[in-house]
This record gives sequence, structure tokens and C-alpha cells, in this order.
Amino acid sequence: MVGEEFIQRWVRRARREVPDGVAVFLVGSYARGDAGPYSDVDLDVLVANGPRNEWPTWLDAEEHQLVCVSVWIRDVATWLASQQEPQGWAFGLSSVETVRLCWVADESWRARLEHSQLAHPPGEPELDHLVGDLGKVANAWRRGDELGLRLAAQDLARSCPALLQPLNPHPPVGSRHAALLAALDFAVVPPGYHDDLVVCLGLAGRPTNVEEVHGAACRLARGVVELLGSHAGRFTRLLPKPLAASLTDGSLGRYVAQLVRNPSR
Repeated sequence: MVGEEFIQRWVRRARREVPDGVAVFLVGSYARGDAGPYSDVDLDVLVANGPRNEWPTWLDAEEHQLVCVSVWIRDVATWLASQQEPQGWAFGLSSVETVRLCWVADESWRARLEHSQLAHPPGEPELDHLVGDLGKVANAWRRGDELGLRLAAQDLARSCPALLQPLNPHPPVGSRHAALLAALDFAVVPPGYHDDLVVCLGLAGRPTNVEEVHGAACRLARGVVELLGSHAGRFTRLLPKPLAASLTDGSLGRYVAQLVRNPSR
């Protein structure tokens, strides 16, 4: 792990590399305090005018070890607007990003930008993605495409936490690992959810055959749709109207049943 002197040296380097910068934030694992010996040092550098969106990366030596320094250069407007968007790593859950302001150009910028945490909303419940990915699972199963089936099952599983989070209120998560643990800790879930989710994600910790992945994906999709159907009144306002109608009238459930009938291969 690197020390504070290394971080401050790179804050000064970032100011030289981005002379129009107005603020430098430390983000990522070093800001959260959970960095390991091989963690990147992540800096956000903000500039006044945009659009600006660059990701330069350097390698630097610290105590006979190379350290990766990743810098994200964005304009202030884009950075502020990003707080209204869900984080891609959060499995659709609400999240909070720990940040540390290391340098600011002047007090007027400090008043606008000084934060210790950035809150992000949860992702939208994308039921159409779940159904589309189940169709890909069914097609891959029929043609004997194991790789395609595993990829589709992963995508299907990633959409499930956002769909179930309205039924499972949870504090915002601060990292991808914490997001996965929170999703696995949901209480209002279909039968077999926890095991099926890790199998579909490829995180079972043991070898899984294609039949097991196919079965897990089918159970997961069918169970989520059935659970949402039993709470349809809560989800109709969260879903596009045509999809909400198919959930309410049962046609979506019949369509999912059509996809999980183990078509011949």
C-alpha cells in the first residue's frame, strides 16, 4: 500500500498534467480506506469547461513496487450530473461513493464541490432485459452453445437485484463487493434465489455444468416474474405500461413458462 506522501505527490502531478483543473479528489479504495497492496490510486480531476472525459493512467514506483495511478478527468457539470445516475458496479442498488477533496482552486469552487460522499440512485427495474436474456438462454440451450448460455445467464442474473430491490429496502452500498453481498442478503426473493444467482453469475466456487446453469437461469427468471406478479400493484408504476399490463394479466408469466420448458437440443 502507498502512503499519504505518495498520494499528495500525485495530486501535485495531476495539477501539472491538467493545468486547467479546479479540483482533485481521491476516490476508490484509498478514499474508502480498504485499499490492498495491489490497489490502484484513483483520482478524479475536475475542470471548469466541458465536455471533458479522459482516463489517463500511469505506473509509478513506490518502495520497489509499481503502483497504478488512474486519473479520470471530467468537467464539473458532467461530474455533478453523474450523481443523478446509478453506478454500473452496484447491481442496480442505490450506492454511495466515498471521496476526499485533496485540492481545490479557490473557495468558490470549494463551496460548490466539497463532498465526502456522492450518493447515486438505484437502477431502473429493467424487466424487459430479464425476459430478453431468458430468450437468449433458451436459444443457446437449443443450439448447444454453452458459452452463449453462460453469458446470457450472467446478464440475466445482473438484472435481478434491481428488479427485487423495491421489495428489499437496503442502505446504499459503497463497493461492488458490498453490492453483491447486499443482493445476496435480500429476504423477499423467489425460492432458490441465492444459489441460482451465484450459479448464473459464475461465482458458485465450484465447477458447474451447462445443465445446472440453464436450470438456475430458468428458475431465477420464472421466480422473479412470479414474485413481481404477486406484487404487481407495486411494480406497475415502475414499469413501462405495456410490460406492466402483461405482468398484471398473466401473459408475461405464460411467455416465461414457454421459454423455460427445456426445449430439445
